[in-house]
Amino acid sequence: MKKLLLFLFAFISFVSCYSQNMDYTKGQALGFNLFLNDFQSASDIRTNGIVNVLKNHDFLKTSETTPGISVSYLSGLNNHVDFIATLEGSFLDYPNQNVSQTTDNNRFLLESTASLNLKLLSDRYVIVPYMDLGVGLCEYTKYFGAFIPVGLGLQVRLSNDAFLLFNSQYRVAVTENASYHFYYSLGVVGSIFKKKTSSPLVAVEIPAAPAVHDRDHD
Repeated sequence: MKKLLLFLFAFISFVSCYSQNMDYTKGQALGFNLFLNDFQSASDIRTNGIVNVLKNHDFLKTSETTPGISVSYLSGLNNHVDFIATLEGSFLDYPNQNVSQTTDNNRFLLESTASLNLKLLSDRYVIVPYMDLGVGLCEYTKYFGAFIPVGLGLQVRLSNDAFLLFNSQYRVAVTENASYHFYYSLGVVGSIFKKKTSSPLVAVEIPAAPAVHDRDHD
């Protein structure tokens, strides 16, 4: 836990060092995403180690993932940093022994995250890789938990006001009612308002003073 908090502090400090140039900063945008939650791979890695999981081809089996949908709000802070908040919903049997189980295990899981996307390049480029880090909350059958999402992503510019986002996260549980899991999403975000552009300066031509001719040549 201390290492995660130290990493979070270092991440925020690193963000503050980035350029504040606003030429390629996103405006406010809304997005729609499809995602997959993978609790089984995270559990296998914690139990058997990542080497054995990869060796046995037990990572990211589609039959063990759960689909869901989410909406997101995104706003650019500067050329290289975007703030993004998501609200996600899916139906599943939540793998956590601290959460009460019922006869109907296919219950609704609500997750919400607030993250910073640290982009390697500005939005002037078509393809931009980024890393993201934030905080998250989850709710399942009236039990609440907290986690830290850490991930990598890829942004593809569709137009000046629309972007395609690929994201992969590892969600680290920080409370007993949350579970470790992987999260994969694909979504589109579009600007709510068009960015204001400053009007170009118009040069005003000042007429030259009329020439005065000295008729006496003195």
